[in-house]
Amino acid sequence: MKKIKTPKETEKIINKRKISKLDIGCGANKQGPDWVGMDYRALPGVDIVQDLGLFPWPIADETFNLATASHVLEHISPLPVDPRITGLAQMLLDKKLVSKKDMDKYVGEIAPGPIFIRFMNEVWRILKPGGEFMASFPYPGSPGFWQDPTHINGINETTFDYFDPKGIFSNGQLWNIYKPKPFYVKINSWHLVGFSEVVLVKREFREDGKY
Repeated sequence: MKKIKTPKETEKIINKRKISKLDIGCGANKQGPDWVGMDYRALPGVDIVQDLGLFPWPIADETFNLATASHVLEHISPLPVDPRITGLAQMLLDKKLVSKKDMDKYVGEIAPGPIFIRFMNEVWRILKPGGEFMASFPYPGSPGFWQDPTHINGINETTFDYFDPKGIFSNGQLWNIYKPKPFYVKINSWHLVGFSEVVLVKREFREDGKY
């Protein structure tokens, strides 16, 4: 399978199929043929082979009307990249031991900050205005969360207040801590021993931060 490398290559797929839906972390079970599938593994149905923790993704701004991530978010690290690694990458660039082009190809952004927040900003970027992001994930502390040794990101019903300037649990105060790209929490459903589901709507970005 050819690895998608640029936004233009992604655009060709979309134009050919006339679709505007992205299945993030689809694995071998993409939502359907009318979706673009993205995963770090080159499995059947995967159109874009991409590590979800490397940014930016090979997708142009405001490409999709809808994006979904089923049992993906709990795998996304909430931590930033080890500063020793980012320092090493910057040293290689400064000493001209590697080119910026190669760094972009193999590493992506050197210091993207907390990965989960950067992930959410990337979802916001590739959605069209008013586009929706649907996600499902196990509630932290539930058997479904602990059973998988690769689950590292605990997300509860209040987490998405950090991404909504008018979050209902904090009246926007949690969003003010990091001020990521803004969403509106349309649906927020959770079960303490089961799974959670959210639907987020892309808000318009405001330079003054007033929503």
